[in-house]
Amino acid sequence: MHKRLYALTILLVFALLLGACAPQQAPAQEAPAQEAPKEEAAPAEAPAEAPKEEAKEEAKEEAPAQEEAMGEKPDLTGETITLYHFGDLSGPYAAITGPLIHGAEDAVAAINEAGGIFGANLEIKFSDTGGSVDEAVAAYNRFTSEDDNVLLVITYGSGEAEALAERVVEDKIPNLASGLSARAFYINSGYTFGIAPIYPDQLGHAMRYLSENWAEYKPASAGDEIKLAYLSWPTAFGQGALTDESRAYLADLGIEVVAEETYDVSPTADTTTAILNAQAAGANVIWTNTLAFGPAVILNDLNSLGLRDEFVVMADNWAMDLSLYAFLADPAYGVGLITPFPYLWWTDTDNPGIQYAEELFQKNERPPAEHNVGYLLLVAAVDLAKAAIEQAILDVGYENLTGEAVHDALIEISPYEPLQGVFRADYRDGRRAPSQSQIRQIQGGPDKFVILEDWAEMPDLRPKQ
Repeated sequence: MHKRLYALTILLVFALLLGACAPQQAPAQEAPAQEAPKEEAAPAEAPAEAPKEEAKEEAKEEAPAQEEAMGEKPDLTGETITLYHFGDLSGPYAAITGPLIHGAEDAVAAINEAGGIFGANLEIKFSDTGGSVDEAVAAYNRFTSEDDNVLLVITYGSGEAEALAERVVEDKIPNLASGLSARAFYINSGYTFGIAPIYPDQLGHAMRYLSENWAEYKPASAGDEIKLAYLSWPTAFGQGALTDESRAYLADLGIEVVAEETYDVSPTADTTTAILNAQAAGANVIWTNTLAFGPAVILNDLNSLGLRDEFVVMADNWAMDLSLYAFLADPAYGVGLITPFPYLWWTDTDNPGIQYAEELFQKNERPPAEHNVGYLLLVAAVDLAKAAIEQAILDVGYENLTGEAVHDALIEISPYEPLQGVFRADYRDGRRAPSQSQIRQIQGGPDKFVILEDWAEMPDLRPKQ
């Protein structure tokens, strides 16, 4: 009997030793729910400085000790992970930027209340640029001089995204941008990631939909051909949709651009001359690449001139927002506006992410005017940043965490739907901006943003190097 127990004991010890020597795997539930295969190569448009996926795989093979630890959640209690953002809180875009900033701040606070990033406290630091690109560059320089390992920055305008595009590549710091400049994302770039589609894709997507449904939407005075007037601000944002690629795409659709007019970046801008020039050129569609007071002044002046029924009015995604109504002379003037809509809206209350954003909004007692696209998208964007930082930590370890690792993780977790589908991000295959969108139209008072076409792939109008 004793011999039998002794033999069993020896066998048990031997089995335990074998188990201890075997490689350990992380529990299945620790893998990101939306993990996708890594890119096989760096984006074709990225400069030589951008890390290549093949090199990253080779580096992993050379570090077996690190590879064994991958996938294990560390305890980072007591650590701090900092994000940096800068935008206009005292210049012409202040009323527009404010909700974006507050959305980011409320999202970060909520993450910390829920345990942070593997226990680490998430901090976010802001700098006011007054709407100046030079001030944005200065803020970036200040943050990077104070912190020699910046993991990620968040920016809000096309001008600063363009100005920093090459710098963030050089410094290997991802820029999560809501300024959707195609140049910022694809010309000598690779480290700038959009939270909505680039403006040329938006213009092409909306005009493709309109051309397929022209009989339904065309004004009574219009013929069978779409003649487009581009009326917008003379800024990087305002001119961002008209590129060589989008012009060629419009031509393929049989759409002629008959007028290109600019007007002041001001709530009191007079667009009468631009509208009359568009009418004289035979335009029957107006596109404006503006937001808030930008589309509002066009709609106000169209109605004042008695010309609203002569044009289909379309715009970029930011135009269809509650901020529009702060500048309309009559809320009814917004009816009929059509835009790409690459995210859900506050009225999509069956979505858990919308419910979460609403909870944060109410908890932090934000004013009704901030219940807009800016606040919503930044809550979702911070969720995207958190997911990428967590994946980067799992990949390289906290001690080796860098902006380059976060860049790689943004690609690795693609396709990813922040807040369970508030928007759809996919940065694989060289893309640096979302490529899917709905088309919506205002068909009533505020929040009556009705889906005309559900989620669809947009035309790929990335600029060529």
